[in-house]
Amino acid sequence: MLGLPIDIEALRYPRGSMAVVTGASGALGAEITRQLIARDVFVVATYRTRPPAELPKGSLWERFDTADPATADRLRLVTEDLPHRLQAVFACAGAPSSKKTVADTEPGEFEAVYQANVVSFTAAWRALAARARYDGASVLAVGSDAGRAARAGSGPYSAAKAALECVVTTLAKEEAVHRVRVNLVAPSLIDSPLARTVMAAKGVTDPDAYLAGLPWGRPLALDEVAAACIDLATASQWAYASGQVFPLQAAL
Repeated sequence: MLGLPIDIEALRYPRGSMAVVTGASGALGAEITRQLIARDVFVVATYRTRPPAELPKGSLWERFDTADPATADRLRLVTEDLPHRLQAVFACAGAPSSKKTVADTEPGEFEAVYQANVVSFTAAWRALAARARYDGASVLAVGSDAGRAARAGSGPYSAAKAALECVVTTLAKEEAVHRVRVNLVAPSLIDSPLARTVMAAKGVTDPDAYLAGLPWGRPLALDEVAAACIDLATASQWAYASGQVFPLQAAL
């Protein structure tokens, strides 16, 4: 089966706005999905391995894997068949690196991290482009401050996020003729289970002390990053912005 069975009740949701959230099974994607549903936006959410145990009402979950082109075809067909107006696409799929030095990193890791962070975005866009152009949707990709910080031990991840920035700014220029806005938000460390895993890979033995040493003495919260993403993608005051990289970090 390419995706979960289509919930007929979900399709009876009021014919208002719709958003697509790729990587919705991750912490940030899940929070964006939750906040969108709370705003009465119908969400087509994608996952790669498994969906959440309880599917939120007001959402439709589809498997999407860049290694399986059939899942992209399914995503395209589903979004084109839904009666809602596609307001925004949130690209949240991604993966960290092992935090090894470049000398100690296998070439395959560079490729895998690039696939997860960059190819996942381009593959999703190929599936959604026609519908997004028709509805004049906004696209918001989630990058990272690592795309510019280039910290030691983050070679594959920093390179992938830098490449994602380049793809986003290129896409914004290509899609302007269709009145599609494309932007990227680049947050610093977000408080999430993945962040704890990354800190452990970096050799952090006291996560609480590490987080207390960050600007303002804390990491970013999932809800504040999700709210910023939704605002940048959908609020009228950002309607002129396209091809922009919005950093979410404290300049301290």
